[in-house]
Formats: sequence, structure tokens, C-alpha cells
Amino acid sequence: MTNDAEKAAFFKALGDEVRLCIVKELLRRKKCTCICELAKVAKRDQSVIFRHVKLLEAAGILDTKSEGKYLMCRVKDPRRINGLLEE
Repeated sequence: MTNDAEKAAFFKALGDEVRLCIVKELLRRKKCTCICELAKVAKRDQSVIFRHVKLLEAAGILDTKSEGKYLMCRVKDPRRINGLLEE
């Protein structure tokens, strides 16, 4: 992170209960996961999960890729995020 605005966006993205649930689940799975699976875990509609995933991606926390009609995502830097969440 290079500036205060990027840092603020990063921590704001992790400051929501649903987004934190998404990140923790992706860390637990340790692989690319479809947002349909994340929706089941978070007990939210896929459209809600999609918006949260896009915000996490914009903050540099997640990477996403489309596979056909599925949106797959993973944590960009698992060691860094795990370090933050364990403290």
C-alpha cells in the first residue's frame, strides 16, 4: 500500500461483516471459489456477494476471473491477509 487513500480503502473493505466472512472462507478453502458457493456460506443472495467481491477486488484484496457464467475469486495475498486477521 502506497498512500493513505489505498490503506483506508483496504481496511474499509475488511470492515464489513459479510466481506470479512467472504475473505475468511476464501482463506479457508485456499483455492478459487465461485461466488455461488460464497453466497451459501454467507447466507446472502449472489448479487449481494457479487457487489462485495467487486469492492474487495477494487481494494486489492481479491483476484477474480470469469469461467463461463461463473465468477471465481481468490485472496490475492493470503499470507498478508492471514497476518492481519490473526492479530
